[in-house]
This record gives sequence, C-alpha cells and structure tokens, in this order.
Amino acid sequence: MKGHQIQSKIISMEVEVLNAVQQRTLDQFTEGPSIKESRLFFLLLPFFDGKNWSAEIESSAKTVSIVYAALHAHDKIKEDVPIIKEQQLTVLAGDLYSGIYYQMLVNSKNIAMVQQLASAIIQVSEKKTSFFEEAIRPLDEIEEAIIIIETELLLSYYRFYGFSEYTLLAEQTLLYLRYAEELEYLQSKHYTNFLRELNSNLAHEIYTEHWLLEKLDSLHGQILVSIADCSLDYELAQFLLHQITPHQHRAEQLTREG
Repeated sequence: MKGHQIQSKIISMEVEVLNAVQQRTLDQFTEGPSIKESRLFFLLLPFFDGKNWSAEIESSAKTVSIVYAALHAHDKIKEDVPIIKEQQLTVLAGDLYSGIYYQMLVNSKNIAMVQQLASAIIQVSEKKTSFFEEAIRPLDEIEEAIIIIETELLLSYYRFYGFSEYTLLAEQTLLYLRYAEELEYLQSKHYTNFLRELNSNLAHEIYTEHWLLEKLDSLHGQILVSIADCSLDYELAQFLLHQITPHQHRAEQLTREG
C-alpha cells in the first residue's frame, strides 16, 4: 500500500469518527475530540499490513478511537483556572463521547470486546487518577502509568483480534510521541501533571529534559528494531517513520545508520 493510500484511509476514518461525535455547540466552544493520527494509524495497522480485516474490526477500531477521545477530553480541564463555559462544555464533550462509545458497544453486541474495553478503560482511568496523588513515585511507576494511559485501549483491541505482534512497536511509538509532546510542553513552560511529578522526582526540570531526551533517543532505536521484527513493507515503515513520528531528521539519520 502506497503512502497516499495509507494517509487517505486514516483521513477517511478520522472523518467518520468526527461525524459520529459531532455536536454543533461543543464544536463551537471546545477544541473538539482528540483523534490523533498516530492512534488511527495503529488501529488500522493490521489492515495496512494485509491482515484479515472485516467491517466488525473496523467498527471496533472506530469505537476505540472514540473511547480515547472521551478519556482525553477530561485532560483538557485546567484545574488552576476559574470554571468558564469552555471548561464546562469540555466536561460535557467527554460525557457525550462516552455515551456514544457505550451506544456503539451495545449496538455491536460483541460482549467479549465490551469486557476487554471496559477493563482497559478502568486501568487507564486509574492511572490518570494516580497523577493527582501527592506521593512521589519511583520513575518506573510513573513510566508504567504513562504506558498504560497511552496504549492499554489499543492493546486490548490487539489482544481481542489477535494482532499482538504489533504490541511492542505500538507501545514504543505511542510512548515516544507522548514523551516528545511532554518535552515540547516542558520547553514552553507548560507543566502537565506528568511533568510536575517528574520534576519533583528529578529535583530540577533540566534533569527532566535530559531524562526525556534520553528516552526519546532510546525509543527511536527500539522502534527501528521493532519495524524490522514486524517485517513491515517499505512504504508502511517509511510512513511510520516520517509521518507518524516527529523529529524526521533523527529518523532519517537512524535509517541511514541502520
């Protein structure tokens, strides 16, 4: 599959998901649902890679994308500013997305999948909540929480449909993207709950920046190894390296070195 075909399929699913959760007032006053291209790429990766695909699997992929949007909508609530209309509507947006994915899950009558996703939603919610606790945790516990938040919904979908061969690549890439995003927040002095806890643990934000940069370098190398292990074809591997992951100059350098 060519790069433009991969991009077209991702855009098509994004439009379908946006149409499913569209609500005029929420669209006007909120940032809208968080439907990241990287998540759609990994939800569709088995299709791109030529695995058996069906309307049921594609419907489940859309549902997982809406679950991600619902869970991440509440992350946009800023606790240190007065409650304003946008904040209230953002809460309502998260509730709306939750209602839509419940409805989609019920309509699918796929009880086993519902159970898998319900378990994943609980785990993600628990790990998100852990960032509001005041205790300082070891770095490996913080990292474990981030991994579950970013990947558990996707991995439950992989496990259910037998796509676990992509687990490691998806974990590494989604974690890489989260750390790249957190690094940008840190450098712009926009402190997330994750950065606040990391800063407390590492004593100073300069060490947090070094920690994130080292993680990004390490994960980039791991991603290249996992791409080879998954035997992704050239077009798919290039799309992942140059469209999904940021810092393309770094990806190109590592590709040449590899």
